[in-house]
Amino acid sequence: MRNQSYDVIIVGGGMGGLDLAALLALEGQRVLVLEKNGRDQLGGRASSGRIGRSAIDNGIKGLIQVGSQEEIVRRIGKTLPENVCRWTNSGKVHMNGEWRDLDEMIRGSLPEFVKIYVATAKDWSYEQLESIEDVSVEKFVTERTQDRGVIDFFRYLGWLFGGTRAIPDDFSAGALFYSVKKQFENLGRFPSQSYWAKGGSGAIAGPLIEAIEERGGEIRTNSAVSRILIENRRVRGVAVDQGTRRVPTELLDTQTIEAPVVVSAVALWDVFDILSEDDLSPWYIDRIRHLHRKVENDATLTFGHDDPELWDHSGSRWVQEGPISGRPWCTSSLDYSDDPNEYQVTFWLQLGWWEKPNFFQIREASHKAALEALFDAWEGDIRALFPGIVEKAHWRLRSFGPATLIETPGNVGRSLIDIPAEGVDGLYLIGERTSAAKVMGVYGAAQTALEACRLITSR
Repeated sequence: MRNQSYDVIIVGGGMGGLDLAALLALEGQRVLVLEKNGRDQLGGRASSGRIGRSAIDNGIKGLIQVGSQEEIVRRIGKTLPENVCRWTNSGKVHMNGEWRDLDEMIRGSLPEFVKIYVATAKDWSYEQLESIEDVSVEKFVTERTQDRGVIDFFRYLGWLFGGTRAIPDDFSAGALFYSVKKQFENLGRFPSQSYWAKGGSGAIAGPLIEAIEERGGEIRTNSAVSRILIENRRVRGVAVDQGTRRVPTELLDTQTIEAPVVVSAVALWDVFDILSEDDLSPWYIDRIRHLHRKVENDATLTFGHDDPELWDHSGSRWVQEGPISGRPWCTSSLDYSDDPNEYQVTFWLQLGWWEKPNFFQIREASHKAALEALFDAWEGDIRALFPGIVEKAHWRLRSFGPATLIETPGNVGRSLIDIPAEGVDGLYLIGERTSAAKVMGVYGAAQTALEACRLITSR
C-alpha cells in the first residue's frame, strides 16, 4: 500500500522537481513527486525520445556547465552521463552572404576582446554583474568598443545564449557574463563547448530517479494534480484527479493527499493550472502574470545521417540571416546514436513571445500557418547553405515549444520571483527560473533545487 504521509509533495517531474526530490530524500524527508505524464516523460522539457538507434532531445538542449547539476549528483552519490559533444563553440558565422571563422573575427582585435569578454567575466564580482542585469549585451559592448569584429562576436554570443534576433538588444549582459564566469570557475577555463548528455538530455533524469526511490521517495506518474489545496494562507496538500475521462466533459473525482509543504515544479506559464488565484494576493498574481508569458519559443529541425563527409563536425555554425527565412539560427552535429557511424545534425531557431508563431496560441489557424511557413522557409535556408543535409537524411524531426523565460533586461535575476510563495506558508515555486536560477535550462533548475532544499530543510 502506498504511503499517504509525506513531508513534501512536489508537483511536476521535470528536472527541477527530480533534483529537489533527490536532495530532500537524501535529507530524510518523506517526499512524493506527482507527474501528470508517463514515466518516459520524467525530466519534463529535458526528456528525450528515440528514432531508430538514436536518442532525440525534446528541443535543443546544449547545457551550460555552471556546476550546479554536478553538485547535486555528487551529493546523492551518482554520476552524470558522458558528454558526447566533440566540437567547440569556435565555429563559423554566415554574415553578409559569406562564411567567416568565428575566431578570426576577433583575432585582429584581441586586446579589445580581452578587455570586454575576459576582464568582465573573470574580474568583475557577482555583485557588479548584478548591476548590469538590465543592460543589453548590445549596449554594454558598443559603449566599450566600436570594433566591428568584437561587436559581431558578441552579437553571436548574445543570440547563442538566448537572444532572439541577430542584434541581441533583448539579451541581458549580466546574464551572459554571469554564465561565462560560473563556467570559468567550474571548468577552470573559459567555456569552449556545451554539455550534450549521452543518451540525450533525458538521461540526466535516470540517476535522480534512482536516488529518489533508493531513499524511500515516491514518484507517481500519470497523476494529474487538479489544484494545490490552501486554507487560511497555509498549504494543506493537493487534490489529484482519479481515473480517466470517459467523455471529454466528465468531471473527475479527486483524491486529497496532505503535506505541510507543497512545491510547484511546473513551468511558470502553467502555474495557474494548479494554483488558484483566489489563494494569492492580487499584486503577487500580477507579478507572476507579468513573467509567465515572457517565454522564448524554440523551433528545431533535426536530420539523421550516416555519411561522415556530408558535415563538418569541427564546430557550430551560426547564420545571421537565412537567405529565405530572413531569420538567425544555429546548427551543430551530435553523436547521439548507438551506432558510431550515425549522427544527427540539429538546427535551432529562437522566437520571442511577441512573434508569430507563438506556442501559447498555436491552436489558432494563423499561428499554425505561420509555423508551417517558418519551417518551409527554414528548410529552404538549409538546402541553400548545406546541400545534401535535407535531401540525403534518413529521417527528419520538426519540433516547436516553449524553452524558458527569456533572459531579457528586466526579466532576469532580482526581477524574477523568489522560491517561497508570497503570503502562503509551506508553498514553494521552482518551476521556471526563480531569482535563484542565474542561468536557464537544466543547470538553472539545479540552482533553484539546491536553494529550495536549503529553505525547506531549515523550516
